[in-house]
Amino acid sequence: MKKILIVDDEAGIVEEVKGFLEEEGYVVRTADTAKQGIRILEEMQPEIVFIDVKLPDASGIEVLKASKEKCPKTKTVMVTGYVDQNLMDEAESLGRDSFLQKPFDLIRVAEEIERLTI
Repeated sequence: MKKILIVDDEAGIVEEVKGFLEEEGYVVRTADTAKQGIRILEEMQPEIVFIDVKLPDASGIEVLKASKEKCPKTKTVMVTGYVDQNLMDEAESLGRDSFLQKPFDLIRVAEEIERLTI
């Protein structure tokens, strides 16, 4: 069973995506801060982590760095409601695997998961 971590502080989005993914058979954990996300990432070793660019305690870039360092096989999807080209360029240079712009639909989430896990 594939494990997915969602690191995002927008509770409505998190609950919607989490519920959808659990219905699809994934094991899903969530975090609403970078610090919590990094801790869960190390414990869980997920196949995929969705990382919001803006988190209350740090940039999602910090979670991306931790993921690439501690869980190099984990696929990373950066998520944002706005496009900051400098952050997107930094995320790309650090090896992010995908990017989703909010708002996105659940079909798009499922397509990205399938694409990243083939």
